[in-house]
Amino acid sequence: MVIQNRQYLVSAQWYALPLLWLQVATSFLVFIEPAPTDVIGVGLFVLFFLAGLRVPESIRTGVVLFGVFLLANLLASMLTPDPVVTLRSNMIRMLMVINWFFFVCLIYENPKTVLDTIWKGYIFAVVMSVIVGVLGYFELMAPIERHMEFSHLEFNRVRAFFKDPNVYGPFLVPVALYAFSRMEVARGWSMVFYTGLFLFISYGILLGFSRGSWMNYFAATVVYTGLRLGTNQRAAENNRLLKTLGLLLLLFILLMVIALATDKIREMLELRFGIQYYDTMRGGRLSNHLLILNKALTHPLGIGAGMSEDYLYRAPHNIYLHVLIESGWVGAVAFYAFLAVTIQKGYRFCLQSTVIQRSYMVVFASTIGILLQSLFIDSTHWRHLYLLLAMLWGPALFWQDTVKDSRRPKVNSSGFRAQSGTAG
Repeated sequence: MVIQNRQYLVSAQWYALPLLWLQVATSFLVFIEPAPTDVIGVGLFVLFFLAGLRVPESIRTGVVLFGVFLLANLLASMLTPDPVVTLRSNMIRMLMVINWFFFVCLIYENPKTVLDTIWKGYIFAVVMSVIVGVLGYFELMAPIERHMEFSHLEFNRVRAFFKDPNVYGPFLVPVALYAFSRMEVARGWSMVFYTGLFLFISYGILLGFSRGSWMNYFAATVVYTGLRLGTNQRAAENNRLLKTLGLLLLLFILLMVIALATDKIREMLELRFGIQYYDTMRGGRLSNHLLILNKALTHPLGIGAGMSEDYLYRAPHNIYLHVLIESGWVGAVAFYAFLAVTIQKGYRFCLQSTVIQRSYMVVFASTIGILLQSLFIDSTHWRHLYLLLAMLWGPALFWQDTVKDSRRPKVNSSGFRAQSGTAG
């Protein structure tokens, strides 16, 4: 399959890709608000659209669903006793949707080039996060932490420059899986680099001691492996994949043996693998889920963005219930529908043999991992979730518009081209 590639802003403006890289590369610095990546993102949104960034017509389904979601949040917030309290949460949700919209439009112009830039920035952000996390965990950044009045640990769990270890861990998962995907075709020093990157990031995920991120990591790896085995056209490709997976399992076991030799890590693992009191206690995570479902029946319009923790005395710890209780039934249905459309579009494009097929499967599998983890965590405001959603929509819309609906697409040297066994 050959896919025509548009190159408007990306090729016309020399600054486009470096600035995009900078926005993604700074996404690990989110302990302050607005975060640097948010400031850069708003500036790029204005700059790029003034420079001629185009909006694909096929994005309208996503825009409508997200638009309904945001309007439902605003309506629910207006019905609260103090609408001003909800302003911050509403602004964050609008920013997340704007980021999604911006990235979709930019990826749509030149999917492979833009996605390559995003991955480079994302890898940098993840490596910096792990470096900071490891140094902080072994108390090698104490002077800097005292100066910043900020600890890179929370209850002996790494959070790096994130506010919560439960966000730090999931942020690393897509790049760990990306390193795994590159190992399928890597040779020589490239193989050494990606193997080292995979182990380094896996160690960082471990030190976050987030059970949700571990589940996320496992689920994403299973989904990615299943997609690869189901779409590889030659037995040699499957053999290569299985050998790579076997190698990583052995190295991962070795990594765990080394980690368990450290008393601090071993004791924390024993603690985290046990049942936590806030999971099963009265008013805890699980009982709170039942309470939210009950309250949603009596508050069909929602209680307003950011109000759930004050109203229920504990965060919902579930994105689907979080959206339901705060946005109301209409907002929740719109959000659920958006996720369903995203999964449907993403899965269909995963089956297309293109030069980004492997890395696209990484994005799809990572998104599924987050959505599963979101059964136990509020990921409504996770920046990297909306980035992944955009990385699914952009190429899928590009394929839909230039191949599916065109009998004779034009071709140029920088477009998607089917490359059996080397896609990715």
